[in-house]
Amino acid sequence: MKYFKKKIGNKGAQATFYLQEPNKEIDINRKSPVMIIVPGGAYMWTSWREEEPVALEFLGKGFSCVVAEYATEGLEFYDGNHDYSREPVSAFPNPLIDLAKIIAYVRQKAEKWKLDVNSINVVGFSAGGNLTSQLGVYWNTDWLENLVGLKCSFYKPNSICLAYGAPIMVQEKQANQVKPDFVDYATLGNNQSEDRINKVNVVDNINKSVPPTFIWHTTEDPYVPVISALRFALGLEENGIPYELHLYQKGKHGLVLADLRTDSKDDRSQSNKQASSWVGLYLGWLTENKLIKLF
Repeated sequence: MKYFKKKIGNKGAQATFYLQEPNKEIDINRKSPVMIIVPGGAYMWTSWREEEPVALEFLGKGFSCVVAEYATEGLEFYDGNHDYSREPVSAFPNPLIDLAKIIAYVRQKAEKWKLDVNSINVVGFSAGGNLTSQLGVYWNTDWLENLVGLKCSFYKPNSICLAYGAPIMVQEKQANQVKPDFVDYATLGNNQSEDRINKVNVVDNINKSVPPTFIWHTTEDPYVPVISALRFALGLEENGIPYELHLYQKGKHGLVLADLRTDSKDDRSQSNKQASSWVGLYLGWLTENKLIKLF
């Protein structure tokens, strides 16, 4: 395995690479599929639980993996004692530009690293699922191409996966709300116009260019209501996009791999036997859609 990190852009983003290295004992010319992993953290930070453990899981399945650590202010910034009048680096569309540039870099290095350019798959967790859904919906727009500075074919995903993702990221405000919402601030910055909210809440912008999509969610998720997964799936259905949707009855938000490797709770409430099946289901779906050739 080849392991290294690379800075992306000038706002603090970086990518961490876990690359397969072909071996002559098996096939020195074999090209590995790619899994781009997009962690959550409400755009305030990126969660380690949704980074390296996921990369190692898919590395073990034969993927070359890249963790896309888009720029954030970091959780310590949101202690209530900082200047929230300035724009956070995480404000839309900065993370989307970071992610697009990471994927483009992977495609540009594919021949050197023996990667399958027709199997660049993106899995996003929670807020990372919002970012992944943005990529899926907007990858071929002129405005994003202009911001990235590259042809959209360089950062087109071959598939996306929303793991308890948040395609509806900004919730409706309460009439008497006075205290600033840090999630909304981290997501949008200070310009929380209706147009920007509509762009971030991608469910009404799903189109026929969205790549094949795998979705899993739990009906008990208290932070990202399951209705957002259902609405995203409905949009895919209406546009004729190949997709698969799995809803688990039980399970909190942030299950990740849903076993002890990513369980941070003393009561083991982030482990769930049913939900842990998502990895196998996802691999089966990728295989059925001819996006990977690992079996």
